[in-house]
Order: sequence, then C-alpha cells, then structure tokens
Amino acid sequence: MRARLRRQPAFLVLTLFGLVTCTVTGAQAYAQAASTVVKSSQVTKGGTIAKPATNLDWSTLTPLQHQALLPLAMSWPKLSDAQKKKWITLSANYQTLPAPAKEKLHERMVQWAALTPKQRTQARLNYSQTQRVSVEDKAERWEVYQALTAEQKQALAASAPKLPLAPHVKLPKAPSH
Repeated sequence: MRARLRRQPAFLVLTLFGLVTCTVTGAQAYAQAASTVVKSSQVTKGGTIAKPATNLDWSTLTPLQHQALLPLAMSWPKLSDAQKKKWITLSANYQTLPAPAKEKLHERMVQWAALTPKQRTQARLNYSQTQRVSVEDKAERWEVYQALTAEQKQALAASAPKLPLAPHVKLPKAPSH
C-alpha cells in the first residue's frame, strides 16, 4: 500500500507535466494556425496571398502604397513599425476612393504627420468628446456657425490655434490628368 502511495505523487507530477506540455504544445499549434489564417486584405486582385510586410522600409512598399502614402515619404523612416502598419492599413482602400476623397486623405495625412505626439493625443481627446455630443446639439451648433457673418467666421478661424507643418512634411502635388 505504501509503495502505491509513493508512486502516486510521481504519477501526478508526470500527469500534470504531460497536461502542461500538451497545453503549451496545443497553444503553440493554435497560435501557428491562427497566424496562417488568411485575411481578406492579404489576398491580391489575382487571388494570390500577399505576404504580411515584415520589412516596413519605404523601398519595400508597393507602388500603390507609395502613391497612397506619398505625403509620409520623408517622415517614413522616423515612424515606428506600429505607426507604419497603421498607415499601411489605412491606405489599403486608397485606390477605391474618388479623387476628392484621395486629396482629402492626403491633406489629413500631412496635417496628422505634422502634429506632435502631445497634439495627437489632444486631437484624439477632442474627437472622443465630439462623439459624445448629440446629433441635435451638433446640428444646433452648426446652424449658429452658419448664421455668423463672413467676418465673424474669419475672426473665429483666426482665433483657432494654427499648427505649423513639420519641416519634413510636404503638401502633396495635385495629380495631373
């Protein structure tokens, strides 16, 4: 009986070790399987699977990505990998946008890239606050703004803080047709 009791702890230890090993191995297998799941954004027009970008240097981007991210070309090396991935994701549907929307996106890229990290944080906070304002209140404020004279609108615009462009950010040129 005592011999049997002595063997049980060893058996339990081995069983637990086996469970942990199986769990870790299973988790690793699951992680590998999950990483191989193909996202729709990875499938090219030809139906082939695009490899996820591991090297995010400007030279490794596609011509379409170059076109979409043109305003960021000079500041690209200074961006973190996380920022680069976000910009690449944001630019994925660039080719489907109409010309005015493309221009607007480039203008906003220039403006965003020119902000300091502190200004970006403030912009995110401002956006979050405007999302909390009701649609009716926004409409009312818009009507009040529309009722202002041109001089009052100019004075209001002049009183808003102006953000200078960073020296490495250039305004995109208008596309020639």
